[in-house]
Amino acid sequence: MRHFNNKMEGTKVEEDGPSYFRAYLTALTVTILNFSTGAVMGWSSPILPKLNLTTHEQSLVGSLYSLGAAPGPFIITFGIDTIGRKGMIYVLWASFMISWIIMICSQNLYVIYIARLIGGLGVGGACSGIPVFIAELALPEIRGRLGTLTGLSFSVGILIMYGVGPYVTYTTLAILGVGLAAIFVVFFYFVPESPYYYCKKGMRKEAEEALQKLRGYRTREKLEEELAEIEKTIRLDEENAVGFWEAIKQPVAIKAICLGILVVTIQQSQGGNPLGAYNQIIFENAKLNFPASTVPVISLLVGVVLSPLPVLLVNKVMGVKTAVIISGIGTSVFLALLGLYFYLINSGGVDLYDYSYISVVFLLLLNLFNGLGVGILTWPIVAEILPLSVKGIGTGICGFISSLVGFLFLAVYPIVAENYGYSTNFFGFAILLLILIAIFKFTVPDTTGKTLQEIQEMLAK
Repeated sequence: MRHFNNKMEGTKVEEDGPSYFRAYLTALTVTILNFSTGAVMGWSSPILPKLNLTTHEQSLVGSLYSLGAAPGPFIITFGIDTIGRKGMIYVLWASFMISWIIMICSQNLYVIYIARLIGGLGVGGACSGIPVFIAELALPEIRGRLGTLTGLSFSVGILIMYGVGPYVTYTTLAILGVGLAAIFVVFFYFVPESPYYYCKKGMRKEAEEALQKLRGYRTREKLEEELAEIEKTIRLDEENAVGFWEAIKQPVAIKAICLGILVVTIQQSQGGNPLGAYNQIIFENAKLNFPASTVPVISLLVGVVLSPLPVLLVNKVMGVKTAVIISGIGTSVFLALLGLYFYLINSGGVDLYDYSYISVVFLLLLNLFNGLGVGILTWPIVAEILPLSVKGIGTGICGFISSLVGFLFLAVYPIVAENYGYSTNFFGFAILLLILIAIFKFTVPDTTGKTLQEIQEMLAK
């Protein structure tokens, strides 16, 4: 434990504050795990064209990771208060590593199915577990901005698969997946456990050390002030703690879980996962006047370049809720425009070969709006609105439903495209997303700049 400046002059106390640099650095380090999450999600796009598979086999290879993700949140629920937040992150890391190693060992289709399921376990756990971890480590006033870093890390992982996948073998790409997982574990070793976890376990000294490592306070007074706030939140939760069946009967708990289900369904309905899994195949059917393999790389590269935009906008220019609404509307518009493009070239008999770049422009703008909110802020919102009394099981329920909805969309996407055209998929997602965003606007509170306790008070009204 570092030595503090014990001077109590007013100037010293007023000037003392948490280190924003440490807050961002910690969040960045934790979200490196999502390089692996994005890699699992994007892996199928460059690999499927290389495999001689039927439409149904492509459907399974592209979607099984989402089915495997279904129990991931429940594993988080079981372990988050037993082996700790950090311990559970290591479990997720191990599932990614095992998945890639299995793929290195065999190219048998059924082995690939198993590897995709195991990798999906990590995806499901990371999507629900990492936001919980970051929400407890983050400063309230920048929590929304830190949540947007998740989108950046997803994009980096997918971009690596898109950029390298078309030019290397199946085995080499799996080895690259192992490398991404290895990078994370090296840096994550230096991240402290959540002070919330230590406080819940009565380990106050460890909580102090972890909080000081996260904040870098110069005086003990500020450290004690924040630690007291954490202990107050946990104490109130423990005083009101009840069994699951009793907790689930509480109006606030039911409301929070229902809102969480709505929010994760919005994320699945923005079409990003099918676009990520089948991107190259989709644009091989777009009648382009340039190679379809370049489209995934271009779209993700532009997305990564523009990814700091939502980080700057959220909290400073707009709140989390406003960002999600604008993001949802914009994403719906460009999903519809992509649907119109595919309808015109396939059913409308319109020759757009010389103007085929329009489809990529629509995709880029879709990704831009998606990255503003619906693609990256949904799980951070879930982590914020769930009360501590049901956070574990609530996260599990939301994650389970999210994974099943995602599996359904991924599984039927190539089948619908084969029978009714890609335009049907795009139009369907656009309509569904608009409906869900309208419900979101009138039901979900804005959590921007609010402490976890203040959010629960808002839900109770």
